[in-house]
Amino acid sequence: MINNKSKQPDNTELYIWKDFSDGVRKLLKIKKMKQSDLIWQSNLTRSKINRICRNYNDNGYEFEQPSIKDFIAICVGFGLTPEEKDKLYNVTYREMESLDEILEKRMNIVSAEDFLNKRGCTLWEKQKRNEK
Repeated sequence: MINNKSKQPDNTELYIWKDFSDGVRKLLKIKKMKQSDLIWQSNLTRSKINRICRNYNDNGYEFEQPSIKDFIAICVGFGLTPEEKDKLYNVTYREMESLDEILEKRMNIVSAEDFLNKRGCTLWEKQKRNEK
């Protein structure tokens, strides 16, 4: 997409993040960093940064939410502003966006789960069962 005013490419799609991995990949472009820069600045391992950027782990499963310590390391590694951190936090821990409303409405756990499901989130991990 081209910005008509400046005749420059419009990079707004870089600021729309689907999830944590997508946010990290786009932040690398926004901040003009390489994965190696992020590894150095965050003090996380190369394999961890690789898994985050690929959005799957070595067993082929989708990358899960980072631990809060890894999240902090990524934020510091990128040198994020508080606003950028909030945006990354909200796509990483989408359930937390709804927490205030759940608490204000004093929902029980079943109602909270239904409320989150309607927003594309889940409170409980789905368990895999082997059925015979």
